[in-house]
Amino acid sequence: MSKQARPPLPAEIRLAQSRERIRLWLTPPEDDDTDDEASSGSALPEQLQAWMRELREHPIFSSTFNALHGWWESHPWRPATHLAGGLFKEALQPLASKHPLGLVLVAAAIGGSLVWFRPGRGLVKSLLLKGVVSQSVLGLAKQPFVGTLANSVISWMHQLSTPRQRSSS
Repeated sequence: MSKQARPPLPAEIRLAQSRERIRLWLTPPEDDDTDDEASSGSALPEQLQAWMRELREHPIFSSTFNALHGWWESHPWRPATHLAGGLFKEALQPLASKHPLGLVLVAAAIGGSLVWFRPGRGLVKSLLLKGVVSQSVLGLAKQPFVGTLANSVISWMHQLSTPRQRSSS
């Protein structure tokens, strides 16, 4: 029993679907029942969010959370983590649901190569070069083509995660 291939969608429908995906991606979720300070825009489970709200009411933890929040807002890795989170949500999450064993095998291969090659041996050299490299990466991240490159990578990963249509011959 072979499935018949569906004809490709017209360009107008694909464009509308693409615009809708972009709109959903750029629109933050609406949280009417929580205040803006408690919701950090992350998709935490409801039970964890309730626990965090309860801890924020404690005087000592409240000041600690405020200090940590201020530190994270100005941290240089914050944009990179948001980009990585978006990349995971857009591309790796569908791949993980379709091919969980393959993802585990790739993770094991990466972990095994880290153990085998021991990149921590060059820690002293990396600490000496850290200032030069971090300034170079920061300067590179400010270039306009980096955003375009990131969008290209995300769209490529999305293309990998969507199933291909079979053409009947």
